[in-house]
Amino acid sequence: MKSVLIIDDEAYARDHLGRIIEKKGYRVFTAGTGEEGLGIYKANRPDCVFLDILLPGIDGEDVLGYLKEFDPAANVYFITAQEDIISTKKAENMGARGYLSKPIFVDEVIKLLDSVV
Repeated sequence: MKSVLIIDDEAYARDHLGRIIEKKGYRVFTAGTGEEGLGIYKANRPDCVFLDILLPGIDGEDVLGYLKEFDPAANVYFITAQEDIISTKKAENMGARGYLSKPIFVDEVIKLLDSVV
């Protein structure tokens, strides 16, 4: 079964996005911190990661760096409510495949997953 990891400190955002993805037949892992997300990634190697940029402790940019060291082929997309702090080009230069803006739209997530996973 294909799987997705959502790393976001907002429980509502994690749960809402997780339910959407589960309904499409994916296994979903969630984490509220970067540290927790790294552990889940290493244990489960999900097919795709949705990673909030602003996290307590290790921020999303650092988490991305650790993920890419561990697995250079990791499919990571930033998610953010503050679009002004990220651009597609910046995300890609850091090793992410892109980013999604909050609020996240169902069609956008499904289209992305269908193209990546």
